[in-house]
Amino acid sequence: MSTNSEVFPIDIVSDVACPWCYVGKKKLEKALEQVGNTITPEVRWRPFQLSPEIPEEGIDYKLHLTQKFGSLDRLDGAWKRLGDIGKEVGINFQFQNIPKATNTLVLHALVAALPSLEEQQNLVERFFAANFEGALDLSDKEVVWGVTEPVYKDRNKFEAVYSDTNLKKEIQQEIQYYHQNGISGVPYFIIGGKYAVSGAQEISVFVEVIETVIKERESENKGQ
Repeated sequence: MSTNSEVFPIDIVSDVACPWCYVGKKKLEKALEQVGNTITPEVRWRPFQLSPEIPEEGIDYKLHLTQKFGSLDRLDGAWKRLGDIGKEVGINFQFQNIPKATNTLVLHALVAALPSLEEQQNLVERFFAANFEGALDLSDKEVVWGVTEPVYKDRNKFEAVYSDTNLKKEIQQEIQYYHQNGISGVPYFIIGGKYAVSGAQEISVFVEVIETVIKERESENKGQ
């Protein structure tokens, strides 16, 4: 029995304020290109907040990093490394130009409220690109509308989600669930509903895990 007709779930616990999550997204996409049509991937984005303490109006990006890490000097090496890795997967990081660190809760809400996984994937990509490559202020509602408009199209729908306190509470509860289950850092990938991959691993690691799940499925199908 062929496995490519079966849904192949990939859950990604992630925060759009996390540069390694953006890298991990691109590496997973390249891994999926390599395995081709051997699977039918169903990518589901799960929320996480690296800095839930950031106020809704945001905070100066460099100030936030200084408060978190003690000194911007300590980040120079990390930014250079991320910049080099980003270029390898098609990301042009603009860390020096990012105006604000953002409380990403409302961004997660805007993703979660979309009816299809394809739309969610589209908006996640748009948020990552707007934050890290466009260096846009995602604490500004009008800026966020500009990023989401091609996906949401309806301003009233956008406004309803943006102000939906119940949805935000649900997302906070989901994030708490991941904390309780030992997820303390992102990105965190659950491949095929079976195997966890923590961090933005090499493309070959994703391919290996995906192929392992494929082989296990084939063995299970032969035994039926």
